[in-house]
Amino acid sequence: MEASMAFTTLYGKEEGSGFEDQPQDGPSLSGSAQEQGKEKPSEHEDKPPDDPSFPSSAQQQEEEGNHAPGDQPQDGSSSSSSAVTHTGEDEEIVITDIQVKEPALGLRRLPAGFYTVVHHSGHEWRTENKRSSVSDDVVEWRGPIPLPSDRSATIGLEVYASFEFQPMLGTGEHLRTLTITADQLLDCSAKHIPFTLLPKNGDIVSPCSSILVTVEQRNGESSDPTVSTVLGPLCSTIETLNELEDATNHGHSALSRYRKHGGKRDLERSVAEFERALNNCPLDHPCRAAAQSNLAMAKLILCQVEDTIASLEIPIRLYHNALAARPVGHTDRPSTLVQLAAVHLARFEKQRDDVDGARVEELLHEAMELSSTDSNENRAVSLMLQLYAGHRSGPDHASSQPSVDSHSSSHLTDEDPWILSVQLLKRFEQYGDLADLQRAITLLQKLVRSVSGWDDGLRVGLGNLGAALSLRFEHLGELSDLEDAISTHRDAVHLTPDGHPDRPSRLNNLGISFITRFERLGELSDLEDAISTHNDAVVLIPDGHPHKPGMLNNLGKSLITRFSRLGELRDLEDAISTHRDAVHLTPDGHPHKPSRLNNLGISFRARFERIGELSDIEDAISTHRDAIHLTPDGHPDKPSRLNNLGLSFRACFERLGELRDLEDAILTHRDAVRLTPDGHPDKPSRLSNLGISFIIRFERLGELSDLKDAILTHRDAVHLTPDGHPDKPSRLNSLGNSFITRFERLGELSDLEDAISTHRDAVALIPRGHPHKPSMLNNFGKSFITRFERLGELRDLEDAISTHRDAVCLTPDGHPDKPSCLNSLGNSYITRFLRLGELSDLEDAISTHKDAVHLTPDGHPDRPSRLSNLGISFRARFLRLGELSDLEDAISTHRDAVHLTPDGHPDKPSRLNSLGISFRARFEHLGELRDLEDAILTHNDAVVLIPHGHPDKPSRLNNLGISFRARFERLGELSDLEDAISTHRDAVVLIPHGHPHKPGMLNNLGNCFKARFESLREPSDLKVAISLYSHAASVPIGPISVRFRASRNWILCARRIRHPSLLRAHSIAINLLPQLAWIGLSLTHRYAELKRGVDVVREAAAAALDSGFPELAVEWLEQGRSIVWGELLQLRGSYEQLSSAHPDHARRLRELSAALDDAGATREKPLSTFSELTDDVMHRATQTLQQVADAHRTLAIERDKLLQEIRRLPGFNRFLVQKDFSQLRASAQYGPVVVLNAAKRRCDALIVLPNVDHVIHVPLPNFTFQRSTDLQGILKSFLRNALVERTGQVEKWDRGTWESFLSPLWKSVVEPVMDALAFSMPGELSRIFWCPTGPFVFLPIHAAGLYDAKYSEPGHKVFDFVVSSYVPTLSILAPSRNTHAAHNDDFRLLAVRQPPTDGQLSRLPGVHTELEHIKESLG
Repeated sequence: MEASMAFTTLYGKEEGSGFEDQPQDGPSLSGSAQEQGKEKPSEHEDKPPDDPSFPSSAQQQEEEGNHAPGDQPQDGSSSSSSAVTHTGEDEEIVITDIQVKEPALGLRRLPAGFYTVVHHSGHEWRTENKRSSVSDDVVEWRGPIPLPSDRSATIGLEVYASFEFQPMLGTGEHLRTLTITADQLLDCSAKHIPFTLLPKNGDIVSPCSSILVTVEQRNGESSDPTVSTVLGPLCSTIETLNELEDATNHGHSALSRYRKHGGKRDLERSVAEFERALNNCPLDHPCRAAAQSNLAMAKLILCQVEDTIASLEIPIRLYHNALAARPVGHTDRPSTLVQLAAVHLARFEKQRDDVDGARVEELLHEAMELSSTDSNENRAVSLMLQLYAGHRSGPDHASSQPSVDSHSSSHLTDEDPWILSVQLLKRFEQYGDLADLQRAITLLQKLVRSVSGWDDGLRVGLGNLGAALSLRFEHLGELSDLEDAISTHRDAVHLTPDGHPDRPSRLNNLGISFITRFERLGELSDLEDAISTHNDAVVLIPDGHPHKPGMLNNLGKSLITRFSRLGELRDLEDAISTHRDAVHLTPDGHPHKPSRLNNLGISFRARFERIGELSDIEDAISTHRDAIHLTPDGHPDKPSRLNNLGLSFRACFERLGELRDLEDAILTHRDAVRLTPDGHPDKPSRLSNLGISFIIRFERLGELSDLKDAILTHRDAVHLTPDGHPDKPSRLNSLGNSFITRFERLGELSDLEDAISTHRDAVALIPRGHPHKPSMLNNFGKSFITRFERLGELRDLEDAISTHRDAVCLTPDGHPDKPSCLNSLGNSYITRFLRLGELSDLEDAISTHKDAVHLTPDGHPDRPSRLSNLGISFRARFLRLGELSDLEDAISTHRDAVHLTPDGHPDKPSRLNSLGISFRARFEHLGELRDLEDAILTHNDAVVLIPHGHPDKPSRLNNLGISFRARFERLGELSDLEDAISTHRDAVVLIPHGHPHKPGMLNNLGNCFKARFESLREPSDLKVAISLYSHAASVPIGPISVRFRASRNWILCARRIRHPSLLRAHSIAINLLPQLAWIGLSLTHRYAELKRGVDVVREAAAAALDSGFPELAVEWLEQGRSIVWGELLQLRGSYEQLSSAHPDHARRLRELSAALDDAGATREKPLSTFSELTDDVMHRATQTLQQVADAHRTLAIERDKLLQEIRRLPGFNRFLVQKDFSQLRASAQYGPVVVLNAAKRRCDALIVLPNVDHVIHVPLPNFTFQRSTDLQGILKSFLRNALVERTGQVEKWDRGTWESFLSPLWKSVVEPVMDALAFSMPGELSRIFWCPTGPFVFLPIHAAGLYDAKYSEPGHKVFDFVVSSYVPTLSILAPSRNTHAAHNDDFRLLAVRQPPTDGQLSRLPGVHTELEHIKESLG
């Protein structure tokens, strides 16, 4: 029993690869350093299984009898025209059944299944791949296959053998072809006569002795293909194959010819074709195992023909790799076991090596256990066991061990079965053959069941069975194995009495299983159970016991795992102390000394990453070096220890920026990967760490080859990690980060989409509650931010903030990743502030960045990055609110960030750049030249330090150029302006097309040329500036505010020289206005944004009138005025025309619009409306309003997306977009509409009449913009002088002053309009609608006239001719498209009557009567 006991302690050994950190590099905010959120992969990683897949004709499930999706003809031809027989109007002929007798007869290779192909009329129908059994020599397929209408048409029926069941590669081996007419098929079917097939030439027997086909005539409705198990028609018979399938098919054909004729050339051709197939089969291809098996078979035959036994290593390796990809449960595993056993048997026959003999037995017994008794595999096993037994009983082996009882699966030898089970487990650990593990588990399960009365044996057996189940879980990833392992270990502990010497060992193994389950599922209770169990084991094992250090080591690993999850520094300190004790108690020369040193080094590195003490990372490197030095070459743990040393080198580089450390990291990681054999479960982890190091070197040196190597390495890591493996999300996460990095360098949008898709997969695969979930959400959010910055889609920005919030929420307080997640959330807030301008986002950014800095300890390598981002937020608030204290805080914070960043660090230029921007901002505020000089020096250092080709180089050049221009504007030195132009030009050349920062850089370069024009008066400079501004304003990407500013600059320059692009400049500016005042903003913010473009619309209309386009002027005035009011009205529309044509779209639009309207109203609700404004209530109210604001923006984004969808519908391309003049003139149906425009250079009246297809343009040369503002000022003074005093006396107005105010309005504005409308004589009053703009809005146009006594006769005042009304836009008068709209019972109107004023003001006559008329009209 000692052997069994030994394995119990053997499993308790340390796994040095248990804590391989994988920094998650994510993109950061411009101007901030890139940060790494750390995550710890689980201890073991599985080899990737082959994913189930099918040939091009997806396999059917016979019991369902359905076609899989996509099984219909793909070539566009109608199956009823050529492929289906119609013997009459309602009849067709179909094959309903195919039976093939003895398909395996004379077949020289073990088949996996058989299928048939029927082809005619250019189409193929392929049946499912079906197995045959020993007891039944007939294979049958059911399902309708349509036949051609022409009974003389030729039908081809072929039978194939496949050598893998799924996934199948190529066509397999062609067995028989039957060529016959449809008429002959009908005749034989009616008589139930099979087609008998004679042996092929030269064969005694051949596969498929007969084929019976059943054909029926059916009504048309009976041939519904959905009831068929036949897969087809799938493709044209002339469809070409890919190279992998083509080579496989050629290989099968050559091998078949060799077996028939014996020509070695055919055998060599078969080997060559199968080699070509394998070379064209990617590592992650689902058919790779099939390609390996095919080549192995051909190689085996060639070795036997050439009698080169040494070459049998090749087919053994190939079959071994194929077997690894076909785990227990895979349909093709039994046949692969038999084939591998055949190679070992061939070598045993020649060499009589007991190792090969044992392998034959093991493989065949596993195949027997996994295959059914009547299968071809089982029969082959029986035959091979008999053959092997015959060889063993020969003269050379007469005195050897007794032969194996082939009918027993429990006894392979006469050894003690308990010893045998341990030997199998040890051999599995040495060679990794899953067959050994499978046999050990089966044997132990039987032994445990057989010793219920033998307590000590039962405890030992349970312990070893738990260990074996854990090993299988590590290799196959089946959670049931892990659950069974825990249950079994628990039973072993429960049955071991207190004080028993083996109790600590069994507690230790139970603790390891708890840790493993925690790493898989992330349940904190498992981690707590692991620590408690390991602690009990350490307490119970006496000092001096040889297993004490190992149990301390495992306790230390559990403690550091809890630190990684919860961030409690106490756990980290306890872990280091525990690992130190483990190392101290392990004598020099002990085989586990390197492993324990390795884990101590990991703990040192973890403390360095948490606290930032340089001594810790130095101790980590020193300890890892000692571990590697003590690990002999060839030791299986050498790669793991190299990997961990590489991680420490990388951490040191990230702190100090010494390139030597990074080079050492890459070299060490490369060695770790090189020494890790293919198929090893830790290979993907080590590839991933190597890939991260490549990315970091790329970011430092900018070599594209490093970026390429990183992506290739990460892809390999992902492909080698099987689906369902707990580390798959981590690998996807790292690959996503690499895609982001390449996008930032090359600007290919496909990389960005790949990054988001990959990060989404990573987040989806990792369960909620898993300790790595926040880190992956953090990187996912960064991908959204990056896409927003490229494409400007607000949906991405909202998704980024939501994702970052989730990451922060899921990260417990005190966790070392909390500051990183807060930092990313703060970056998202500041990005949204810069896009939308909401002050709440800026305050949230500062608060969040402050928390991130506060939680980051001094000396932490990421502290400079977080300080830099906090400084950016301070500066943004200064620029918004103008508080100098914010700017001082920004400069102080940026200085600290620069000071803490070592020289040579890749983020040094970024932090210098941010500091330079803040220096320049203080110069612009205070005018101190010293600040500007500091800004230029700092920006110049940033440019010098950043390598050429770095994606941030254009940004650094841009900021340097801005500072040069600022010094030119201060000192007037033309050399500064020339330097600014040169620097900005370099920035524009370097930044890729489509980058969101390009408009800003073009605008800045344009400013430089404009400044040079002002200085030198060279017209060419102004033309270049116009070209640059137009480019900046016209691109569809980049911040709206930047593009709008560029359009304003374009307008100003084009106006100076009457450039032909002036009208286009105005058009672009007007089109940008609604985006500036986006409907997802608060009303207050929207109006504030519109103030920035207050004069743009009026000046645009004036420019259109200068060019002779009054209709365009009306359209622009309509488009640019009342943007907010017009969109609010749209939210309450009924969309009658859309409802008629597309009711679902209309319903969704109404629902979204109503919700958006409600959210907008709620958002305007002030905090003061909440009762009892306690701190708690204020906090909850603030959170509620934040949620409302988030919902408001989300609804606006969804509505914008829906409108784009509606505008793609036929006839709705201009749905809810600005109307042209031909539509606007209908608004004048109730009377003329007069638009009054006051621009700086001219004032005009534009008259719109319903039946006139042009605008009546009335210039107002005697009325200027200045005159309108003067009159506005006079009116304000009138209102101030008209205040009512408490005495009830009303101050009399100065009649002369009023006349001087109203008469200019009449003479210069209203009278010209009356003349244009031919209102020369007073008469019946007409209705007129005034639509004033600018200062006209505040002038009483309806009262204009001459009020002197001499003008008392009618004809001198506006109300002598018309009844005046005011409208904000023409659209408000537009007639409803649905003149028959039903009465809306929901309609409500609020009308307020002026209350009595105690005689202080005169009563308005007729108000009561007017209200009564309104009531009557509304019913």
